[in-house]
Amino acid sequence: MKIYTYYQNMNHSDQNDAIQNELIDLWKISWSRHGYEPIVLNLEDAKKHSYFETLNTEMRRIFKEITNNEISDYGMSCWFRWLAYATQTEEKFYVSDYDAINVNFPITEPNDKLHFMDSACPFLASGTPKQFENLCKAFVEVSNERLEILKNQANHYHDQNFFMHNFMSGNNESAEELKDKHNILMTHDRTKFGGSDINENSLVYHVSHHMTGVTLTKNKSYAKYEETYGKRARVMIIRDILKIEKPK
Repeated sequence: MKIYTYYQNMNHSDQNDAIQNELIDLWKISWSRHGYEPIVLNLEDAKKHSYFETLNTEMRRIFKEITNNEISDYGMSCWFRWLAYATQTEEKFYVSDYDAINVNFPITEPNDKLHFMDSACPFLASGTPKQFENLCKAFVEVSNERLEILKNQANHYHDQNFFMHNFMSGNNESAEELKDKHNILMTHDRTKFGGSDINENSLVYHVSHHMTGVTLTKNKSYAKYEETYGKRARVMIIRDILKIEKPK
């Protein structure tokens, strides 16, 4: 079973690039240990798709109309990654952020629907290339249909904001109908996927910047990691989770 992630170099500092590369290496290790084949895609993969120019033009315009600002390269990468997944050939596969660490998630047959496994947080999902292509088209279609509403609701608009403002009932009373229309399943079980605590039920742990902050606060054994390791604290937490010796 393959799992894909997406990485786009933003030409940040050498230190930040090194941290991103280390996170990707640890992501690969965590998924390989459980029998998955981890693969990293990039912007060139997204550009292979015939819908690339439309997605590029439309999401830049939509972002500006909603926020009155130009979208950053990072912001566009949040949209492009889904199109990169749409260029693959497997019938079904998983996709994740590269800070999604497999703690104890064995090879599992994906759902038949496009499945987001932590509700509106799209850090872990499964689908087919056609489902990911349809999602990219939904980004444009749904955003344009609800543009005037989104202008009043959202002050930021990346992919997670798309899911929050369009597919969550608290922001859209027609959210369930919209998910059915686009054949999307969103589940939410933080004891298994994306939670802030490692427990006996944890399957995939999301070591995002936010979750790193929560972990540093809640877990006394990590209390000095930020002071000791600075920006690399997240990497060190993952090394602990995977029981990989810290570099000297």
